[in-house]
Amino acid sequence: MTLFLAVLAGFSVAAVTTPVGVSGAVLLLPVQLSVLGLHGPAVSATNLLYNVVATPLGLSRLARSVRGHGTGALVAAGAAVPCAVAGAAVRVTWLSDPALFRGLLAVLMLGMGVRLLVTRARARPAPVAGGGRARTVPLALAAGGAALLGSAVGIGGGSLLAPLLIAVGGWYTSRAALVGLTTSLVTSAAGLGAYAVFDRIGFGAAPAAPDWGVGLALGAGGALGALVGVTLGRRLGERPLRFLLGGLVSLTGVAYLAGLLA
Repeated sequence: MTLFLAVLAGFSVAAVTTPVGVSGAVLLLPVQLSVLGLHGPAVSATNLLYNVVATPLGLSRLARSVRGHGTGALVAAGAAVPCAVAGAAVRVTWLSDPALFRGLLAVLMLGMGVRLLVTRARARPAPVAGGGRARTVPLALAAGGAALLGSAVGIGGGSLLAPLLIAVGGWYTSRAALVGLTTSLVTSAAGLGAYAVFDRIGFGAAPAAPDWGVGLALGAGGALGALVGVTLGRRLGERPLRFLLGGLVSLTGVAYLAGLLA
């Protein structure tokens, strides 16, 4: 029953989150904590395993429809790798405190949800002044910061990067989705490897190995949901999906924050 619920949860969240460039891991963290009963750094590692399994199919389909942004994806991916390893180290040490982890999760989800709700996507890319370096450096810094937090929490870097690119950078959603999902995949692969090594050598205050069965079940459902999500996004448009996702993420963040203050 647990694995069936994991497949269903992975499918459902990926169908909604993939079209706007946000990993389904954003909504799967609460599912793991509150429904599946996982806890500690293993939750973050399991969520990253979900990303590794669920993201490639949806990303490949999205890449075929959004062309000409491979350089941005490579810049973000390169910045994400070392920061993802650092994020895993932070999670197994400083963020091993459950209350501190839930507090950070609540703040991140609230911020992400509000950004999704209030941001209006542009119909076409905003012009960017300056040369390639002027565009590359801010993207690398943003991707690195997103990967650090995304690996520590277990949501993948793109879940934080894509809304930022839309709201601050003026990117249109399809472009931000491509770079965001690429960053999530790279962050998740690097972070998952780091968690596995840390668990193997006994680094950190708590076990860090993922629950492989749950993670693979979540990922299998997410892979199918991502394909459905790309098609759904084309038919419905990004606005209703972004509004739905923003509302769900915001409400979840409020619920976690209220639980900490109670």
